[in-house]
Amino acid sequence: MSLPKEVTTALSKHSEKIEFKIIDALSKSKQDKLKSAMLYLLKSGGKRLRASLPFLVGELFSNAGESHYDLGAAIEIIHNFTLIHDDIMDDDAIRRGRPSVHMEYDIPTAINAGDAMLAVAFEVISSSKEIEVSNIPKLVNIIGSMVRRVSEGQQLDIDNENRRGILIDDYLEMIEGKTAVMFETCAKCGAILSGATDEEINLIGEWGLNLGLCFQIVDDLIDLISDTELSGKPLGSDLVQGKMTCMVIHAMSNKENDLKYVNSILGRGTSVKEEEIISAINELENTGSIQYCIDLATEYYNKSKKSLDYFCDNPGYDVLSELTEYHISRIT
Repeated sequence: MSLPKEVTTALSKHSEKIEFKIIDALSKSKQDKLKSAMLYLLKSGGKRLRASLPFLVGELFSNAGESHYDLGAAIEIIHNFTLIHDDIMDDDAIRRGRPSVHMEYDIPTAINAGDAMLAVAFEVISSSKEIEVSNIPKLVNIIGSMVRRVSEGQQLDIDNENRRGILIDDYLEMIEGKTAVMFETCAKCGAILSGATDEEINLIGEWGLNLGLCFQIVDDLIDLISDTELSGKPLGSDLVQGKMTCMVIHAMSNKENDLKYVNSILGRGTSVKEEEIISAINELENTGSIQYCIDLATEYYNKSKKSLDYFCDNPGYDVLSELTEYHISRIT
């Protein structure tokens, strides 16, 4: 399912300006190979949703401008830095339909490119002529915290793979770091640049955090309950890779559940037949684990919607509301 037209129109409206700022910032390196590696993933496409979110939030507060583009460019650079390092750690050879950065270049160059991108992102913020100097310490603190929490989420993901006995709370802590905190940060920083009150900053931050949690749970569900055209991945790929998703954790939490096929294919990686995957999915359906995760995603959607509805009389509300509805509509 594609993003709603109102959202895609908004993203296309802002992405060109953000792209220009990103390319300008990353092109300052005097090392051609490093510069090429930093730009490689960004030139592979992407919706630039995170990059545009600060501006969309600024419109919610009727006060959006160039500072929101600078902030969005910095966060998009950080997002792509995390993807480069994640692909190395996960040994993923493909990203956005192209060889991942470490495959196109080499692992040392990819690591170095990611490190440089993190530094460039903070340079973009600190050197921006549009961001008020008084706001820079707040932004650096929030974004620095985000990077740390993303790293913590990635470490939990690494530690939890193929590990039995983890809890739903462990999973939620992991996806909060890996996914949701970036949505929260985009929202809060966009509000800060717009001069929002502390209450408004916290409310829109809660919207972003809960939307991010909903987003990741739905993504995990789509891997199981949707065709490969929608998910973009082979059927049940998370299962065969050994990912401890919400559904698997919930099913395994009850030792009385019969999970013959889930246990057989979880983390096997190769030589898994489609009928085995379908049988494993049926087991997760029969244990109520798929419905449990649908309900959990809906719970976070409702929390997100409640926070956003505080601002419902604002002209900038519609796009963010459409975006919120989209994430839950992918499974309902």
